[in-house]
Amino acid sequence: MKRTPNLVADALALLGTLLLAACSGGGSNASTGQMKLSVADAPVDGAQSVGVQFTGVELTANSGNPVTINFSTPKTIDLLKDSGTASAVLFDQPIPSGQYGQIRLMVVADGDPSHSYIVLSDGSTRGLQVPSGSQTGLKLVSGFSVPDSGVVDYTIDFDLRQAITCPNGQSACFLKPALRLVNDASVGNIQGTVGASLVPNGCTPGVYLYNGTVTAPEDYNSAAASGDPNQPIASKVPQLNSAGTGYYYQFTFLPPGTYTAAFTCQAAQDNPDQADSTVSFNPIDSGIAVTAGQTAEADFTGSP
Repeated sequence: MKRTPNLVADALALLGTLLLAACSGGGSNASTGQMKLSVADAPVDGAQSVGVQFTGVELTANSGNPVTINFSTPKTIDLLKDSGTASAVLFDQPIPSGQYGQIRLMVVADGDPSHSYIVLSDGSTRGLQVPSGSQTGLKLVSGFSVPDSGVVDYTIDFDLRQAITCPNGQSACFLKPALRLVNDASVGNIQGTVGASLVPNGCTPGVYLYNGTVTAPEDYNSAAASGDPNQPIASKVPQLNSAGTGYYYQFTFLPPGTYTAAFTCQAAQDNPDQADSTVSFNPIDSGIAVTAGQTAEADFTGSP
């Protein structure tokens, strides 16, 4: 029996096939991996809390379209509560496998403290503002990969001492993208103590970290020459221990390698946008070896 063409039915069937292929991301050939992305930081001098409102994350693939993850409700994370080895999860879900070159954290940081904020040590609250505009977010150019059918855990480590500046006479503080991405499975830590004799009255203690062996450590200077080996990669504010007899610090999520740690009492004089002659370092501990999954010890004792 000869079939009579039904153009409407055939068109609907073809449309259904196309829609099914589009929803499946290319059918059975599409490959995915499981990725968890977290954020963390360590205590920063002069602040009680730092709350950042995240609305999503955009992952830029080396080939193909960006992967955009929009949160159903904004996530406000106090970075100072997620410090040391603690972290707050932004997302944990399947994404297309492959190579990626950039992460953009979509944040609401427009100077309004009801969105993103910093609570200073005196209890006052100021809004946080991204200098280039809230719509841009915080960009981190760092290559990473998501294997097909694999599981990866990454953490974005904020360096708030370098990221936040509070200019005099302005109602808001600026939040700059001082970030680094680390693979949780291939990193180690450095921790240590600071003797009480190193922290006399009037001292604002700080421990700075450097790549390799550094004998002339410098403070933060955003105008420093690119690749300056004496520039710090991170800094921490030592915290008074429970006994009140000394201080404790910890650097986390460090790639394996050799590092130098240096102590200063002039951390409060460190302006991250320039070199500060008032900031000196003593003592200095070089040759600290970090291996994956291990914590190296580096203690500072005695008089400066």
